[in-house]
Amino acid sequence: MKLSPTGGLGAAAPLVFLLLFFYLPLGLVLGEVVRGGGSLILEVLSQPYYQKILRFTLFQAGVSTIFALMLGLPGGYLLGRFRFPGRNVVKSLSTLPFVLPSILVVLGFVLFFGNNGALNRFLAATFRTSEPPLKILYSFKAIILAHGFYNFPIIMRLTSPAWMNLPANQINAARSLGAPPFRLFRTVTLPHLIPALLASASLVFLFCFMSFAIILVLGGGPQFSTLEVEVYRLAKFTLDLPAAAVLGLTGTVITLAFLYLNITLEKRGSALLNRTGAALPLRDLILRERGRKLRPRGVVLGAYLLVTGIILLGPLLAVVINSLQIKTGWGAGPEWSLKWYVQLFQNRSGTPGAAGAPGGPVSLEALKNSLTFALGAVALGVPLGTILALWTHRKEGPSRLRRPVELLFMLPLGVSPVILGLGYLKLLPRLPESFRHGGLLITGAHAVIAYPFVIRSVSASLHRVSPGLRRAAASLGASPGRILFTVDLPLIKAGIFSGAAFVFALSLGEINATILLARSGQTTLPLAIYRLIGAYNFHGACALGTVLLLLCGAAFIIIDKFEEALP
Repeated sequence: MKLSPTGGLGAAAPLVFLLLFFYLPLGLVLGEVVRGGGSLILEVLSQPYYQKILRFTLFQAGVSTIFALMLGLPGGYLLGRFRFPGRNVVKSLSTLPFVLPSILVVLGFVLFFGNNGALNRFLAATFRTSEPPLKILYSFKAIILAHGFYNFPIIMRLTSPAWMNLPANQINAARSLGAPPFRLFRTVTLPHLIPALLASASLVFLFCFMSFAIILVLGGGPQFSTLEVEVYRLAKFTLDLPAAAVLGLTGTVITLAFLYLNITLEKRGSALLNRTGAALPLRDLILRERGRKLRPRGVVLGAYLLVTGIILLGPLLAVVINSLQIKTGWGAGPEWSLKWYVQLFQNRSGTPGAAGAPGGPVSLEALKNSLTFALGAVALGVPLGTILALWTHRKEGPSRLRRPVELLFMLPLGVSPVILGLGYLKLLPRLPESFRHGGLLITGAHAVIAYPFVIRSVSASLHRVSPGLRRAAASLGASPGRILFTVDLPLIKAGIFSGAAFVFALSLGEINATILLARSGQTTLPLAIYRLIGAYNFHGACALGTVLLLLCGAAFIIIDKFEEALP
C-alpha cells in the first residue's frame, strides 16, 4: 500500500473525515425517509402547502437568476472586452459574494433599501415626498433584489473570461466576409459564450435555491417560505424530523442536478477556451471622442459601473455608517459616535438587543466562538481539500472510479447546510455527552461546507505545475512524499492560502447549519446579528456586522492577493 500523502493511508484520513462528518449525517436523513417508505414521501409531497413551497422555491430561484444575469452580463462584457481605470478593483469586488456573509447582505439591504433606508431618504428629499418612494421590504421584490445584489458579481466573474477570449481568427474571418454585427454575434460570439452563460446561471440558481438567511428575514413570513426555511422550521420548532427529511432530500436532489450541470458546463467552457487560439485584444473604454463628442457606448458602460458600484457597495457602507451613529434626542439628527463599539466590550449582562445595545459578554462570546470555529474549520478543511485536490490531479486509483469519486468529493457543494445540520441533529443522540455540547460538530460542518473551495483553488494551482518537474524529481530518486514537499507544495502555496482564506470567511459567515446546531454558549457573530435584527436593534447589529465585515475583508484581501480560482 502506498504511503504517499495522496494515496493509500494518506488519502484514508480525509475519506474517514468525510464519512463521519458528511456521509453519515446525510445517510441518517436519508434513513429517516427510507424508514417512512413511499407513503411518507407521498404524504408530505402531496400536501398543497408543501407543493406551494416547492413551486415558490423554484420560481424565486429562476427569477433571481434572470435578474442576476441582467445585472451581471454587462459587467462580464465590460471586464472581458475593455481596459479602464479601476478594472482590477471591479474584478476583485466580484469575489464578494463568495466571502460576504448572507446575514450582512440582509442587514445592509434593510439599511440601504428599507422604508427608512439611505436610498429612500435620498429619494424622498430629492422629490420632496413624505412617504418612502420605494416600499420593497418583506416582499417578493425584496427577495429578488437581494439575490440579484448578492449574486450578479458571480455572473460578471464567470462570463468575463469567455468575453476576453473571443476567437480573433473566427471573428476577423466573419467580418472579412461581410457578416453584419447581429449575425456575427449569433454565429460566432454567442456559441462561444453559451457554456459560460449556462455555467454561471446554474451556479446562481443553485445559490438562490439554497438561500436561507435572505428568505428567513426578508421574506416576511410563511407566504414566501422556501424549502430551506421550511426544513429549518420543521426541525427547530415543530420537531417534525421525518417531514423535514423528505423536504430536505427533495431539495438536495434538485441542487445536485444543477451542481452536475454546472461542473459539466464549466469543463466544456474550459475546453472551449483552451482551443480558441489568439483572442481579440482588449479595447480602452473611451467616454469621449477626440472632438469631445460623447460616445454612447462609453457613457452607457460608465453609467453601468456607477450604478452597480452603488448597488454593491451602498448596503455595506450603510452598515458601517450606521454603526458609527447615535441619536441624541427626539427629532434630532444623528451624531458620530463609537458608543456601539464600546458597548461590545463592556462587561454587562443581557441578551443581544437588551437595553437597545448588544451585551458585552454576548458580543465577545460570539466573536470568540466565530474565530474558534473558523480557525478550526481552516485546520480541518485546508488539509482535507489539499489532499483531495492532489488525489484528483494525479488521478490515483482505478480510472473507472475517478469521475464518480471526484463527484463524491464535490458533493457538499450541492447539499444544503440546513440538511447537513438536520443530519447532525439526528446524530447528536448517538454521540457521547462530551461531544453534544462542544463545538466539534459546528467546526466539522463548517469544514465540510467550505473544503470544496479549497479543492478548486488548489486544483487551479496544480494545473500550472509542469509534470516534467515531478518526472525529473522522480528520476533522481525522490520519493512521492519528497516530491510533494519539495516540488508541489512550494508551487501551489498561493492556492492553499487562497483556499484557507475562503474557508475562514465562509465559516465566519455561516448561519444555515449553525442556527440548528448552536447551543447555549455557542452563539456566533451571524447568529448574534440575526437576533439583533429580530429585536430591531439595527445600530448594535451594524457594530457587530462591521466587525464581521472587517474579518471577512481580511480574508478578501488574502484571496485577492493569492487568487487562483473560483467556482
